[in-house]
Amino acid sequence: MTLNFFQFWKKSEPKSKLPVLEIPIFSSLGPAEIELIESKIRRVEYKKGDIVYRIGEKPEAFYIILLGRFRVIGPKGETITVLGQGDYFGETSILLGRNHSATIEAKNDGLVFKIEKKDFQDLLTSLPSLSLHLSRTLGHRLTAAGKRDGISKTKIIALCDYEADVQKNVFAINLAAFLATQGKRKTIFLGFESRNENRFSAQGEKLVLRDFQTATSDGIQKLIQEQKGGFHFLRIGSLGAKEGSEADVASLVGFLSDRYDFIILDLPPEYDDIGIKAIQQSDQIYFLVGEENRTSLKALSFLREFRTSFGFTRDEIRFILCEDREGGFEDNKTTSLYQSNYPIFSVLPYEEVLYSRSSAAFKKDELPFVLLNPDNSYSKAIRFLARELMGTLVGLALGSGAAFGFAHVGVLKVLEREQIPVDIIAGSSIGALIGSMWAGGVDSKALEQIALDLDKKTAFFKLIGFQDISVAHHGFFKGDQVCRFLRNYLGQKTFRKLNLPVKIVACNLFTGEELIFDEGDVVEAIRASISIPGIFRPVNYGNQHLIDGGVIDPLPVKVLARYGVKKIIAVNVLSAPNDHMQRYEFYMAKKKKLKELFSKKNFFVRTFASLRLRFEERFHANIFNVLMNTIQFLEYGIAESSAASADVVIHPILPDSHWAEFYSGAKFIRRGEEKTMEQLDEIKKLVEEGS
Repeated sequence: MTLNFFQFWKKSEPKSKLPVLEIPIFSSLGPAEIELIESKIRRVEYKKGDIVYRIGEKPEAFYIILLGRFRVIGPKGETITVLGQGDYFGETSILLGRNHSATIEAKNDGLVFKIEKKDFQDLLTSLPSLSLHLSRTLGHRLTAAGKRDGISKTKIIALCDYEADVQKNVFAINLAAFLATQGKRKTIFLGFESRNENRFSAQGEKLVLRDFQTATSDGIQKLIQEQKGGFHFLRIGSLGAKEGSEADVASLVGFLSDRYDFIILDLPPEYDDIGIKAIQQSDQIYFLVGEENRTSLKALSFLREFRTSFGFTRDEIRFILCEDREGGFEDNKTTSLYQSNYPIFSVLPYEEVLYSRSSAAFKKDELPFVLLNPDNSYSKAIRFLARELMGTLVGLALGSGAAFGFAHVGVLKVLEREQIPVDIIAGSSIGALIGSMWAGGVDSKALEQIALDLDKKTAFFKLIGFQDISVAHHGFFKGDQVCRFLRNYLGQKTFRKLNLPVKIVACNLFTGEELIFDEGDVVEAIRASISIPGIFRPVNYGNQHLIDGGVIDPLPVKVLARYGVKKIIAVNVLSAPNDHMQRYEFYMAKKKKLKELFSKKNFFVRTFASLRLRFEERFHANIFNVLMNTIQFLEYGIAESSAASADVVIHPILPDSHWAEFYSGAKFIRRGEEKTMEQLDEIKKLVEEGS
């Protein structure tokens, strides 16, 4: 993602470019179409607690969230969902010509793009791709029009694959089981038979789609089987022309939408008109591909088809990579899964017991693997995807800040002690370092001890050392020593071997492009993310030179949002302008106190003290302070903007501190712990909401 490196220095312009990459609904539009939309939008700010519109009011506009989070509130005051950056609302009431069926409230300070009703309707006429997308997403919601509250909470997921049918079948069973048992959501799995193979022949009677219109509700219910995994299963006849029509698919989905929270459609490899209609009824596509086909042009063509022909945005397609063997094909080359031409959302670890034809067969009376083996890596991957679907993922954004980042350890201590679940971490610089170590099995107690072992005498040699000094035109230090230090705890560990997903942010020195690492060697990714400009050498990555991730995204909240995280805890250890002023005042007061103390001593002591203070004053403006303070002044503004999209922001700042105090870990950790405890009730409320 390209970002204007100096945009935060500029005054706002009357007309700014539309941030297409942050708004998936516009991602497939061309320059002329974007320009047309820009002419229709206006920015509107909302403060925490502001109401955008209330239930029962007439629709006036279409809204797209640029910053912040907004609650969708039902008729009984319940929170239906929380919307974040890139999400939109207001379109259903305009398209259906009815009053709003929910209230929208700003959960924190936010910024939205507003398009007036008339302009929105004109855009739908002018932009077929936008109209296609909205008509698809509206499709199954029409079934809610007859409901008392007019709100559809059902999510419909279409499972498609490219030469991964066995993995897809296993995936569907285990995903449905987790949603039903652990998520307490009513879930039904629709198994569509193939024309070439009886995929679910052992599951009893099937529903022939052509008979749906004449079947009674009781008759359909008799065909729905309750599984030991807590979910329901319905076998659907093959999608041949004689088996039913496109309208029958829409009617069946509408019928089930009144009864279930999640509908999982397991589609066969061949797609005819009815299969296409099933995809059109879906909110999301889960596209499973075997790892040996990860770079297949055929797989990529499927992705393009989902976007161009069906109107799915990048964020509505979940590209799931299925490992074909233990450890998959992952090597130590550090790279990004999601930002490649093949935007991989998640990796399903290989599990031999699941992928033989006999083991993969759908057995009604057996408890699914994910429930029998909850701590298995495959089960953890299913858990992540299920929680993302339910909107209950808890993400932790750990920001940059050099030694100030030891406060992250204090935050982790509280989260561990209070058993606050963390599903995914995004980190920049020191946040990437500490977050990766924690995800790699180094608990908060061990992290604290590592920090405490860095004293004034040893910190420099453990983290840098004289042998790490480099030719200054690249950076003062090579960064090799810090890699050796990290290898002591992470070894050659790759991202797939971490206990939970971690996303590490780095920045392209010459383009200002953000790079998110989530594949390959973890230590190499950390090294790129901590490449403080001027201090550490940039990391060579292909034909790119990478520097500190904090330069482009010092508080990676947006990274978590891209992975469907709806509950975000952000830890910003960068100092605000007032904090810097307070720190300077503290320094001057300390200096004055020393002068007063030494003034009472003898001539020799006074002379020595005077020379010492003069030296310290001159050294205070050394090149390292110039670089770090300048960078952190600028980073704070970006971090504050990112914090607006988080649910809880922890800001553990100490006035009596310095960015290079890696030997003073105890006070930073203590501060992180104190500030997290102050916000613990808020964190617990966030985690429990909607769970």
